[in-house]
Amino acid sequence: MHINAFNPIADIVKRVKKDAGQAHILRQQAYDNQQLTNATYQAYRQTSPPQTSGYAGLLNGISVSVKDLYGVAGMQSFAGTPFMFTDYEQNGPLVQALLDQGAYISGKTHSVEFAFGGLGTNPHWPVPRNPWDTQQHRVPGGSSSGAPVALLTHSCQLALGTDTAGSVRVPAAMCGTFGIKTSSGRWNKELIVPLSPTADTAGLLARSAADALWGFATLDPVYQNHPLTLIESLQVKAQNTNLRGCKVGLISAYFKDCEDGIAEHTQQALMQLQDAGAELIELDWPYLEETFAFFTQGGMSSAEFPLFILAPENQPWFDALADSTKLRFDQLKDTPLSELKARIPALQKNIATFQQAAHTCLAAVDFAVCPTIPISAPLLSEVEHDMTRYRERNNRALSHTQLVNYQDLCASTLPIGLNGLGMPCGLQIIMPHNKDIELMTWSLRLEQILGCMPQPSLINKQALGK
Repeated sequence: MHINAFNPIADIVKRVKKDAGQAHILRQQAYDNQQLTNATYQAYRQTSPPQTSGYAGLLNGISVSVKDLYGVAGMQSFAGTPFMFTDYEQNGPLVQALLDQGAYISGKTHSVEFAFGGLGTNPHWPVPRNPWDTQQHRVPGGSSSGAPVALLTHSCQLALGTDTAGSVRVPAAMCGTFGIKTSSGRWNKELIVPLSPTADTAGLLARSAADALWGFATLDPVYQNHPLTLIESLQVKAQNTNLRGCKVGLISAYFKDCEDGIAEHTQQALMQLQDAGAELIELDWPYLEETFAFFTQGGMSSAEFPLFILAPENQPWFDALADSTKLRFDQLKDTPLSELKARIPALQKNIATFQQAAHTCLAAVDFAVCPTIPISAPLLSEVEHDMTRYRERNNRALSHTQLVNYQDLCASTLPIGLNGLGMPCGLQIIMPHNKDIELMTWSLRLEQILGCMPQPSLINKQALGK
C-alpha cells in the first residue's frame, strides 16, 4: 500500500526510509493534486512537474511551495507585481537548504503585491480562494496568500512565506494551518524580494506544528547541519502534556476586540491548557497603542520601501501599484529619498524601545498568547474594490500580529478550530527575540493538548492523491 500525500511528514519520512521508491510517488501526487485544484483555488502562480531522479536527503518525498518573493532557479519571480524581477531566478539560501535535503519545490505561490496587505487581494494576479467557504470566495489572508491554500489542497507539506506585519500568521490563521514568524535576522533573507529590511522575516507554514518541525530544523541555522538532532529532541519534548508550573500570559486587550465568537473560542482553548496544569496570568502589555499607531502610520516600510518604489528607475512599478498599495505612498512622492533614509534610525530606535519593554513583560511568563486575528476571513467582494472597507478590514486583520514585528519578537499561530461563522481561528504564541527553538517547542506541546485542525471537507482524499 502506498503512503499518501495527506500523511504527516514523520510518517512519510519513515516510509521513504524503508522504500525510497515511494518518494517519487509522493512528489507526483503533490503535482497531480496541484493540477486538479489550482483552477478553483488559485494557490499557485507557477508550477513544474517533479523530476524522476536527483532527490536525496531527509526531506526526500516532501513537497514545498515557495512564496513568489523567493528566488528559485528555473522559476520567474514577480513578487505579486506585473513585472518580473530578473535578479531572482536562482535559489536563495533557504530554498537551497530545502533542496539539499531532497525536497521538491512544487511551485511559486501567489503573494499580495510587494507583500503589502493582510487580506490576500491583488488586482494583478488571481486571488487564492479560502478553502473553508465552498459557496463564496473568501480571502485567504496575506500577504503569503497562496501558501496555506497550497497546503490544504495537498500539493505540498511545507510552505515558505514571509512576515513583515503578520503575513505568515494571518493567512495561516484565516485558513486553519500552523505558521511561524521567526526572529528578525535569524533566517537568511538573501534572494527574497524586500519590503522592509528591518521588519521582514522569513517564515514557514504547515498543516501542523509537527509537520513544520521538519522544515524548521532544516532551515534554522543552529541545527541546519544536523536537523534530526533537533527533530528527535523536540518530538520527545512534545509528548509532555503536563503544563504544571507553566505560566501563560494573556494579552487581555486583544480578547476584547474580536468578532464571530473568536475570543470565546480562544478562551475555551486556554481552559484546556489550564486543565493541563497551566497558570493563566493577565498581562499589562506595554506600548500596545503606540505600536499599533506605528503600524498604521506605515511602520518601517513607510521609510524603507519608498527607497525602492520612488526611485526614478522604478517609475513603472509605482505607476502600476494597486490602489490599496499606492494609497500609502502617494503623499511621499515629493519627499527626497535622502530624507526618507534619514528617518530609518529613529524608527529603528522606536522598535528597540518597544522590544525592551516587551521582554520585561515576557520575563514573568513562559510565553504570551492572544487570538491571532480578531476577525474572520472577509468575502473578496467586500474588500476588493471598496478601499475604505479594505483599509478597515486589513488593519483589523493585522492588529494582533503587527505587535510582534514592531516589538521585534517571534511568534507562531496554532489552529484551534472554527469560530461562530464556521471559519478557522488561531491562537498566537509570542516569545522574546531569538527564542525560536523554545517557541517551536511550546507550539508542539500545545498542539498535543489542543489537537490538530481537521481538514476542510471539500478536500476529497479519494479524488486527490490518486
